[in-house]
Amino acid sequence: MRIGQPRRGRSSNHRPNVATWRCAAAAICLLAGAATRVSASDDLCGATIVESLKLDHDVVCSGDGLIVGADGIRIDLDGHAISGAGSGVGIIVSGRRDVSITAGTIGNFATGIRIVASTDIEIKYIEFNANPEGIDFQAGSVGNTVKDSLFRNSTIRGIMLRTNVTGNDVKNNRFINDRVGILIFGGVDNTLKQNEISGSSVAAIRINQPADGNVLKDNLVSSSLAGIEFLVTAAGWAQENELKDNTISSNGCGLKGPTDGNTLKDNSFQGNTLDSCS
Repeated sequence: MRIGQPRRGRSSNHRPNVATWRCAAAAICLLAGAATRVSASDDLCGATIVESLKLDHDVVCSGDGLIVGADGIRIDLDGHAISGAGSGVGIIVSGRRDVSITAGTIGNFATGIRIVASTDIEIKYIEFNANPEGIDFQAGSVGNTVKDSLFRNSTIRGIMLRTNVTGNDVKNNRFINDRVGILIFGGVDNTLKQNEISGSSVAAIRINQPADGNVLKDNLVSSSLAGIEFLVTAAGWAQENELKDNTISSNGCGLKGPTDGNTLKDNSFQGNTLDSCS
């Protein structure tokens, strides 16, 4: 899958309709007619964004990148990169709804995107590269979507779904050479579907107690130390999750940890050193 391009069968006309753009030298274009103006002296790094915007060149920040400051806005990276210096957050979304972030690269921040207490946030066609953590879904993140994106070289994890994170869809993404591809730390009723995860040095997908009601379907997890791992804690392990039609291939351990209390159906195990282990 190529970032910024639809999969076969998708319309190539996938980006939000944006009216005439008024471009400015500060690397963004605001909707024509908007009250806010951007001058060449404006600094995007750490700026609160209250209008839809479109980058017209790369942005490099020493700390945080963009802060989403309004509902219903569209952030189109338009093929450009927002890059950090190893700290900060690339894009912060806190207490917002109906925001889309599309079509570019976010790299070398401590966290690529942080979502807090927000809903209907759509992240698509983004490449996350060399962020210790790609996306961090924190408490109150409900009904958001991550799709058609690439996560690579995450030294902690590609996506983190924390406690009180509910009803999010993670689908049609690729994860390459991350420590952990996706960690469901305590999230409930989230869906992981049709993702391809390979080369994880710890586990492609980790599920931590008290995560429950999550659905893992049609994912390909391969060439990782563990394919899907149920972590054991003092309180036990995650239960009431469904694993269906996943392909678990060429891992050191295909399915790691206890799975009692979960539903496993029609998963395919191919070429793992061990299909299951404790």
